This record gives sequence, structure tokens and C-alpha cells, in this order.
Amino acid sequence: MATPRIQSVDRAFSLLSQLALNGGCQSLPSMAAECGLSVATAHRLLATLETLGVIVHTAPGEYRIGMGLVDLARTAAPDKLLAAAAEPALRRIIQTLGHTAHVGMLDDDYMVTYIAKMARKSHRMPTQIGSQLEAYCSGLGKVLLSALPCPERSAYIAEGPFVPLTVNTITEAAQLARELEQVRRQGYAIDDCEIFDDLRCVAVPITGRNGKVVAALSTSAPASVFAPADLPDIARALAEHAREISLKLYPAASTAPRAH
Repeated sequence: MATPRIQSVDRAFSLLSQLALNGGCQSLPSMAAECGLSVATAHRLLATLETLGVIVHTAPGEYRIGMGLVDLARTAAPDKLLAAAAEPALRRIIQTLGHTAHVGMLDDDYMVTYIAKMARKSHRMPTQIGSQLEAYCSGLGKVLLSALPCPERSAYIAEGPFVPLTVNTITEAAQLARELEQVRRQGYAIDDCEIFDDLRCVAVPITGRNGKVVAALSTSAPASVFAPADLPDIARALAEHAREISLKLYPAASTAPRAH
């Protein structure tokens, strides 16, 4: 039996969400209308939130996000939260696919940071939580780069150069652009021995609200284990685990599209 929902909590959260979507400032009648509430009900909920410092009543009928909520948000570490939410899925990847699993995020310098890793003791991979790698030659990185807005992605590709780490590393800007567009269309990326000579990786996006990519999930194995013909099936299985993580983090959010 599902846990019963508390209607007043749902309503209060919908008001906060609506306020945040409008830049942190909105009028009472507008919020009430958008949330399907009467002005009186919205006013009572907002008055309670105001006493908690979560919102501020700045003008007649107008509210803003309050410092109480801002301070709460500052205490959150997105990478640690995402890593904790991903742990059950990583365990299942080890159980079902049997190979090393990673979660990574793109930083401001377009480097991928490993925020979570899980592997069997018998599998030794030269990766560790907190370490970074280039985005252009990794499965995680290709997923994250492909999700960038087109102008930002084009600027990244134009900057180059792309150093070859193996004979398979994509180093030509035009080829990388085509690769990232294919990743965007198909919903998953492949590192085909582009970082290490005998290592293949499949990666898929982890999405947040409105389908925005917030991180990437991957599984890696020796090239002899991950045959090219098996990669689309592995991507589909991995996408299910990515959706599990997305739903854990964003229960009401839409999840990633299925890998084709």
C-alpha cells in the first residue's frame, strides 16, 4: 500500500516550486492560479512558510524566496547527494552486468569528476572517486558534452586540441562534433578503447527536472568482454538504472528517454 500523501505539504511545495520557477518573486493571485488553489488557501500556506523564513512577504500580495530556504540549500552537496542516491543502482549494475560502474559530473573546466564508483574486488580499474578525466574521450564525458547547449558545445569543440591517449581517441574536431550529435540522438555514448587500449565503456545520462542532464552513469569492462554488438543492449540496461537514480532524486520529474 502506498504511503498516503499529505495534501497541505503538496500544496506548500507547489507554491514554492512556482515561486522558484518565476525567478523567486511572484504575486499571491498568480501563484494561487498556477497551483490551482484559492487565494485564501494559498495565503494561509504562504503565511506559515513566512513564519519559518522560507519565503518573505516583500510587498502587498508579493512574495520572494526567503533566506531560510537559501541557507538550507547551501548546506546540500549535490555530488554527495547524487552519489548516495546512486549507490543502490550501482550495486545492481554489479549484480546484473557484472562490471565496474561509475557516476560522473561535468565541472566548469569541462573535465569529468568521478563522484561514485563500484566494482568487484577482482576488477582493478585506475579510477577513483574525486579523480578527473578529459570529457572528449570518455563515455561519461561524451554524454555530458552532448547535453550542453549547441553554442557551448560548439565552443568547446572549437577550442581543442584533443590529445590522443590511444590510437582510437577522437582528436579531429569535426569527427568529435559528429560523435556528440550521435550520442545526443541515440541517448548513450561509447568509449571504444579511447582512454585505455583494452577498455570499453558505455554511458547514459542521469536527468533531473525537465529532462536536464545532471550527471552520467557508465559501466566499463575489457574490450574482449564488451563486444561491439552487445553495446546497445548494455546501454538499454544501463538506462533503466539511470532512470532509477533520477526517480530517487526527482520523484516528480520526467526521466531520461530510453536508449534506442
